[in-house]
Amino acid sequence: MTSTLTQLRKQFDTPCPSIAEVRERYFSHIRTDRYLLKEIKAGRIPLNIKRLHSSARAKPVVYLHDLADYLDAQAATEAA
Repeated sequence: MTSTLTQLRKQFDTPCPSIAEVRERYFSHIRTDRYLLKEIKAGRIPLNIKRLHSSARAKPVVYLHDLADYLDAQAATEAA
């Protein structure tokens, strides 16, 4: 069985896709990146967001291992 992380590495060209790419693929019901970030910051979506450098203009990204952990946790919740 292929791990979630391995599958994500095949889907994305980078180890840290932008929040926009992740939203389009896994949160298509959320229309804007801003709203997704708001939901994450409020704790309603337990996903880690990072910035590649300390600039305020740096785009938020999601590391694939964090996304894999989130998706695996969601699958476990659904199975329970």
